[in-house]
Amino acid sequence: MSDIDQVLIIELEIPQQQQILLQSILQGEDGLGVVRSFDRVSGRQQFWTTPGQREEAYAWLHSLPEAIGCRITGEWLWQKPADPQ
Repeated sequence: MSDIDQVLIIELEIPQQQQILLQSILQGEDGLGVVRSFDRVSGRQQFWTTPGQREEAYAWLHSLPEAIGCRITGEWLWQKPADPQ
């Protein structure tokens, strides 16, 4: 299966007041991924990227200032369902 058929989803917790800042910073990382708000109030967010960019994505997340309060809580791989035969 190729990267085009998979999405690496890194689960995050980010304080509500920092969520827009994180998305703004990510916009400067052209093509690294996108952040999806799963539950804005609780701070649950998802960082979507490709499996091939996993190391770069984690390096970027770990480089964020502590003041943003971004905490990685898990990851999983979404795969495109197989075409029915």
